[in-house]
Amino acid sequence: MKRKIGLALAAGLALLVAGCSSQSGGSSGGGGGSSAPAPTEAAASTARNFNLAVKCPGVHWEKTHGWSNEQIMQQESLEADDIPACEQWVQAQPKGYVPPPAGGTVAAKAPAAGGSPAATPQ
Repeated sequence: MKRKIGLALAAGLALLVAGCSSQSGGSSGGGGGSSAPAPTEAAASTARNFNLAVKCPGVHWEKTHGWSNEQIMQQESLEADDIPACEQWVQAQPKGYVPPPAGGTVAAKAPAAGGSPAATPQ
C-alpha cells in the first residue's frame, strides 16, 4: 500500500512539474527578468467579446430604465462605442435568451410533477 501511494505521489509530482515547465515560456535561464508574451489580437478580441457578453444584459436593463450613457459608462466601466455594440448584441439574442450559469455552479432541479410533498396526504 505504501508503494502505491508513493508511486501515485511521484506521478502527480511529475505531472505538476511538466505542467509548470510548459507554462514558463521555455526559458530555463535564472535571470528572472523575462516578460510575459504580449496577447495576440485574436485573444484581445475574444476578451472584449466576452466582457461585452457579460455586461450587455446589464447595459440593456439600464438603458430601458432611463440611465444616461454617462451613467452607464461609469457604472459598467465601458467606452462610449460599447453601448451601441451592447444594444446590437442584445437584439441578436433569441427571444427568452438566458445566459448559461457560471462554471462551477449547480443548476436548480425542476419541481416534481406531482406537486410538493407537503401537499400530498399520507
